[in-house]
Amino acid sequence: MRAFLVVLSIAIAALAAPSFAAGDEAAPVGPAAAEDGYVAPVCDDPDISTLAVSDCTGAEAVPSLDPDDVANPPSVEELTAKAEAAAALEPSPADLPTFCRLHANIYFYTSSDWLRLGQKLQANASPCADYYISIPGLAGDKTQLRCAQDDVIRALGSRFHPVVEFHFQDWHDWWTARGKTPADAAHEFLHRVRDCGYDFTRGETWSLNEMHSGISRDLPGARGNMRMLLNTLHAGLPEMPASRGIIWVIGVGHGSQNLGVYKGLVQSWLQDSAFWEDMARDISVWGQEAYPNMLFWGDAAASRNARTRNLSLFLEHPLLLAEAGPPTVTTSLDFLEQTYVPLGSAAWPYKSGYGNTWFSDDNMKRFISEQTFAVKHFSQSRPHAAPDARFALAWAPNTQCGTDLCKPASIFQQRTAGILERLASAIRESYEFGGGSQVGACGTPGDYSWCDADIDGAVFNPLWSTFPDW
Repeated sequence: MRAFLVVLSIAIAALAAPSFAAGDEAAPVGPAAAEDGYVAPVCDDPDISTLAVSDCTGAEAVPSLDPDDVANPPSVEELTAKAEAAAALEPSPADLPTFCRLHANIYFYTSSDWLRLGQKLQANASPCADYYISIPGLAGDKTQLRCAQDDVIRALGSRFHPVVEFHFQDWHDWWTARGKTPADAAHEFLHRVRDCGYDFTRGETWSLNEMHSGISRDLPGARGNMRMLLNTLHAGLPEMPASRGIIWVIGVGHGSQNLGVYKGLVQSWLQDSAFWEDMARDISVWGQEAYPNMLFWGDAAASRNARTRNLSLFLEHPLLLAEAGPPTVTTSLDFLEQTYVPLGSAAWPYKSGYGNTWFSDDNMKRFISEQTFAVKHFSQSRPHAAPDARFALAWAPNTQCGTDLCKPASIFQQRTAGILERLASAIRESYEFGGGSQVGACGTPGDYSWCDADIDGAVFNPLWSTFPDW
């Protein structure tokens, strides 16, 4: 497990039936930061939404948790043959423009199990969607890439795209230890990407894990270094085409109470036009880490519509704030309308970091279904506005949870397989025929039982309702 610095000092929300503050408390003491403004992510803080929690578990990153794949890893040739057989059952390319009125792009962060995720998606894929699956670097040094794994994702079919991860913390360590710059790190990363065989002309791309909190706080050097890094990643090498990448942005927890401080930081950030001009050039997907917490979602007494609105206020909060902003946010708003997508949580089981998903696998299936419903419902209510046909989830099975939720390994494999099957179905039924319908997330036609919730002690956090107002 890595040692992490503190990232944000927002007051910690209670994890059951909390009382809510007014959201305008005085700003807390700032967390520690490097001289260049970098703030490393933290583990086990319910007020933080961060991919770093995967590193904290100590779980080994593997291509698949399926015991058959572990015993006999499928070859690229076997995966390709299966993909070709599946493609033969899909509508013909000539029919797709009519069949798929709205084409979807589905993005996944993975900490592990990327191959099994891809296989489950392939088994129930929407012909109207492309799937982008990130592949983490090696556990001991995430500046080192897993070169063979892009081939297995690519072999799943023409609509499956491997995404190579730039792990910011490890690359930051790389350039500071060598007296280098962010641009130097980006160039070295791109050389390794090229040598692995990634091809940005085929729809493959890179992702940045993750934009740290020093950016929103505008710590000295933070935004300048990030702009230098992203500009270099976008520009590519002389022999590589330019590529606008995916960025995952560290966020705050669903139950956070001191939102007045956070909201003020975001308001100021949205008005930094020079920063957002660079983002518009370099980034194609702005993935806000907004992992809902089951304890602030699963109110059994609330209707599905009420839970959906509650989820949307949290999932879409930076976008809603920008849309309510003054003319000085025009640059950021234009960018967000073209790129914004909330990165929801399919990570199980966790107490914090990915939201609180420390509940049964059946509850997790319902949780994913309602997140899918909420994002699709929000986009359906706003044609041609963000998030449009973009959808994103973090897949991070926690094999080291230490309880019966993840033990024994054989049962955990079965439970997570079921979660993946529900996830794939929710996406397919929401993002296909004629653009799909949000009710598809709840089950197949005539059976919408998956959009239900009953988490003991769950209560909504009303403070997120302030974000649609500047």
